[in-house]
Amino acid sequence: MTNLAFLDQVPRLKGYTTILSFNPVTGQISQMVHQYNMIMDGAALCMANLLLGDVRYKVGAMYFEFVNLANPGDTPIPPAFDVHDDVTYFTGLQFSSNTDFLRVPVITNAAITETTHNSYLISFYAVTPGSEFGFWNKPFDAAHNSAVYGGALVATPVFSSQADDIVIARNYPAGAKVMKPVGEQICMVWNLEILKP
Repeated sequence: MTNLAFLDQVPRLKGYTTILSFNPVTGQISQMVHQYNMIMDGAALCMANLLLGDVRYKVGAMYFEFVNLANPGDTPIPPAFDVHDDVTYFTGLQFSSNTDFLRVPVITNAAITETTHNSYLISFYAVTPGSEFGFWNKPFDAAHNSAVYGGALVATPVFSSQADDIVIARNYPAGAKVMKPVGEQICMVWNLEILKP
């Protein structure tokens, strides 16, 4: 029998996501959801290319997936997915009647901190840019009961081509959503934690 104990000594990647809405004038937060996410196969591809020095595979954007609800009290139904999925799902949203996503560049000053529990934490930030339409041109505003209920962290090897994006992680907080309020923007904070051996 093969001894797999060495796997406990391999650095591992995990992550969690916070989605919140805030007033850009006062900074007041009005809604927040938080949950661990799923690391996708694409993360390994990106890490391998980064170790080889190809910075095109760094984190470049977040997908804010949203649905336009019939009623603001409705609960979005997250999609089924597994670690092998790629951008195909998001490409397919062009055919959805009420679901879309915002492809938002990450804020460049990502922070790296060493934690007290034997890991490094990398925090990425993105804020909706006041967009009124999603990537596939569906409305994103309070009038249409737009609700962000999950999304993805992606590498953007060719930033001008969404089809070339590589999904690093995805997350849909269980039964949660952040409505698009009038006069507020939505922020996503994506933390990737690299556990030391």
